[in-house]
Amino acid sequence: MRWRCRWSERGWLNSKGMSDGVAEVTMLRQFLPTKEHLLMFALCLSCFAISGCIESIWELTSDSRLPKGITLPPGLTRADVRVVEEAMEPTRRGVDVKVVLYNKKYKKMAEVRGNSFDLSGRYFIDVVNGVPEIIGLTHHINEHGIDWPYFFVVDDPALKRKLLDENREKLLCDNGIDYPALRKKLLEEN
Repeated sequence: MRWRCRWSERGWLNSKGMSDGVAEVTMLRQFLPTKEHLLMFALCLSCFAISGCIESIWELTSDSRLPKGITLPPGLTRADVRVVEEAMEPTRRGVDVKVVLYNKKYKKMAEVRGNSFDLSGRYFIDVVNGVPEIIGLTHHINEHGIDWPYFFVVDDPALKRKLLDENREKLLCDNGIDYPALRKKLLEEN
């Protein structure tokens, strides 16, 4: 943009009356804070690459039982707690899940981690501490009038059997799961 510059005894000046060298230093000073932000961005990106990013967050529906990996502390009832599941998209195979038990004031009381395997988009198998469970996803209007994502534990044996039968090859081939053992644990077959 030399056409906006003018000549002086100090050399070419830009529209603000600064020489090219002074303008470059001024521009560099404006971007110095960006280097700090760039470092923070690179650090966050590295952490996400190592441990994964939160993909989805669901709250347990009020009419569902607690997942088997979560136990209530003494003196509390199901109505006194909230359970949240966070799906993390990791760098390794499968989706990591974290199930967190909170009190009504969102103070964390317990946390368990495991893996999740997709069955059909609305249903997943969560394996926490070696115990598999089929969970379903839904959404409905919460107490604040917002359409909110929820999850529930599937207890219907017919639905479990149907989902396992439909996804047998997917579980065997894609995920390398021991299908007969998984089926036995989920359906409690002998």
